[in-house]
Amino acid sequence: MSESGDLQDWRSDLIRSIGLGVAYYVAAQLSLRLALVGENITPLWPPTGIALVGFLLRGRRLWPGVAIAAFAVNLPISATPVAAAVTAVGNTLAPLAAATLLLRVGFRPQLDRLRDALAIVFLAALGSTLISATIGATTLVVSGAIRQEQFPGAWSVWWAGDAMGILVVAPFLLTLTTIREHPLPRGWKILEAIALLGVLVGISFLSVVTDLPILFVVFPVLGWAAWRFQQPGAAPAALLVSLFATWAAVEGRGLFGGRSLADEMFTLQMFNAAVAFTSFFFAAVVSERLRSRQALEEAAGELEERVRERTTDLSTANERLAEAQALARLGSWEWDVGSGAVYWSLEMYRIHGLRHDDGPITFESAIELAVHDDQVRIQANVARALEERQEVIPDIEYRIVRPDGSTRTLYGKARAIRSTDGSVKRMVGTVQDLTERRELEREQRIAETLQQALLPERLPQLVGISLAARYVPAEEGSAAGGDWYDVIELPDGGVALVIGDVAGHGTEAASVMGQVRMAVRAFSLEGHAPGVVVGRVHDLLRSLYEGEQMVTMFYLVVDPTTWEATMVNAGHPPPLLLDPGGGATYLESPTGLPVGLNWSLPYEESIAVLRPGAALVLFTDGLIDRRDVQVDEGLERLREAAKDNVEMDIDRLCGMLLDALVPADASDDVAILAARLDPVQERLSLHIPADPARLRSVRRNIGRWLSGHGVPKSDAEDIILASSEACANSIEHAYGPGQGAVDIEAEVAGGEVTIVVRDAGRWRSSRNGDRGRGLPLMEACMDTCTLTRGDAGTEVKMQRRVPRSPSA
Repeated sequence: MSESGDLQDWRSDLIRSIGLGVAYYVAAQLSLRLALVGENITPLWPPTGIALVGFLLRGRRLWPGVAIAAFAVNLPISATPVAAAVTAVGNTLAPLAAATLLLRVGFRPQLDRLRDALAIVFLAALGSTLISATIGATTLVVSGAIRQEQFPGAWSVWWAGDAMGILVVAPFLLTLTTIREHPLPRGWKILEAIALLGVLVGISFLSVVTDLPILFVVFPVLGWAAWRFQQPGAAPAALLVSLFATWAAVEGRGLFGGRSLADEMFTLQMFNAAVAFTSFFFAAVVSERLRSRQALEEAAGELEERVRERTTDLSTANERLAEAQALARLGSWEWDVGSGAVYWSLEMYRIHGLRHDDGPITFESAIELAVHDDQVRIQANVARALEERQEVIPDIEYRIVRPDGSTRTLYGKARAIRSTDGSVKRMVGTVQDLTERRELEREQRIAETLQQALLPERLPQLVGISLAARYVPAEEGSAAGGDWYDVIELPDGGVALVIGDVAGHGTEAASVMGQVRMAVRAFSLEGHAPGVVVGRVHDLLRSLYEGEQMVTMFYLVVDPTTWEATMVNAGHPPPLLLDPGGGATYLESPTGLPVGLNWSLPYEESIAVLRPGAALVLFTDGLIDRRDVQVDEGLERLREAAKDNVEMDIDRLCGMLLDALVPADASDDVAILAARLDPVQERLSLHIPADPARLRSVRRNIGRWLSGHGVPKSDAEDIILASSEACANSIEHAYGPGQGAVDIEAEVAGGEVTIVVRDAGRWRSSRNGDRGRGLPLMEACMDTCTLTRGDAGTEVKMQRRVPRSPSA
């Protein structure tokens, strides 16, 4: 395809070369009729102008067509073929050199610049034609066609002819090629063009045929043509005037009569050059002015459009800024310290509860809205900035009282702008309305405080059950949630594990959570079955909130003696069971509706028998439910994370699950309650605060421990009573209120139960004279009872033989 393209280009150049050569040859034959020196030299040689236009428009590679045509023209009129060839070389080199020089200086065919007019007159017409004139005239002398004394005249005529061909013919042809770029005359301008042509013909004819020196009268007409029609008028006018002048020179008329050939050619050359230069110069100047005017008008129009667009953009930007300020509750202001003028954005008026047309704002009227203490702070900051010429003004949070009496909390930022002498001339700043934010923060603090206060401060220390818990508030959002958990020691020795989630966030959710937790605890301590407890909580919520509050909850009671778990699920995720033999499964149970809704169906209980060493993980949906994870997928992720850590300490297990499943930007609260069912140990060790309220927990723990060792109920009751009495004595006689701790140790060995109660206080007499029955009671319940007092504290050691049940 490259070779085909090259062949096509070569054919195109060949055709163009032939066409240019034919045009050159025809124009040369016509021009030779005006020959002044022999048959060779004419004062007007259009072929040179034709060749120049061909080289400029189609490329200098067309020179072979010009060279062949020039040889064909010169061969019949030259003394020898060699002379014809040398002359043809000169005829080809002149337009070729002219084209090269014009292209080098960036010549434009439109001739619409002053530099183009100067270039075609001096570089092309008067300069490059020196080559052809010198070669041609010299060849005539050498070949004997003319005598040596005829050389100056021959040279001048040759030079004038080639120069005129470029000066008047080339511009005319270039104008024809660019005629589409110029609008055609219409209306009155057509009549003006006809009138101009008539005047130009008449004046040109009269000026060249009369003996009077009036050739100069053509120049105003040429200026008229150039001014009104630019190059499309200037080039034909110059050609017409030059043709008349050349005809007069050939015929020896007017000022050209009675002169030597050299004088005639010099006069003709100078006149034609002046005609061409004047025409092209004026046309170029007018074109440049018109272009400049057009460019100025276009620039003005573009500037006007840009100003219009910029105005529209600024208007749009101001609207967007106002919208953004309204969304952010952020207003901007500016204060001219010298004049006292204050500018407020629209949002500033809205923030302060004022209307934009309420009148001008001043610094004094603006700060009058602030409460008194904040007025003093603002005035002090401004006065310090003015006095010390500070640029940075401290940020300030302050309150205002709006005209309608409402109070708003605002946050102000300001900066001073100094003049050249360093004094403060302007202040600018922003004011943001923080009222809603501060209210939300206040509500969040209340909700978090309430939630933390209602959650267990610490988990109970239980015999046979190890406990751990975690609560993580959501990172996203501005309020605490309603997640909660609880561990309740039941009157019959069982332990209730409860976890739940109140719908919503904030203070309301936290308060509902507190009500539900207290209700669950109260109904549980009354000794009701799990289904009844959940049902009563449901009825309570429904009566309080008329079915508009929803709470999910999982309630599970473990019997430490049988490891039997009774559970009720009220719309909550099931707990995860970690079996000591390995593996993790979810405890399946009937799932009822969340409590608090408008319905009255009973809650169904289910029972599962657990094994010692098993662990239960109760959790809220924040652990498994994420925006990018479905609930079923979340449950599986939890199971996978826990199944290989069955034997892990449950406190570490809770932390591991949080790290593995909860992202840093969690959108929901997470609560976890874990319990491991520990096998009954031979030894029991308890450490309790010296608080009578803890005695119930002591009795329950000792009861569960004795039950785990198969101690009969009647014997267990006596041992529990003695142990409780020993602990009560230590609390009363060893410490003051809220001081110290009591240690309880128990052991079963050889069919005998040993209980040791120790304190680290000093023995004090009873504050009530009706006391002192504790030791006899302990001695009545136990086989032996030994009391040891010392500086390190008091120790009570009790023993009792008990029968062992067959299952123990």
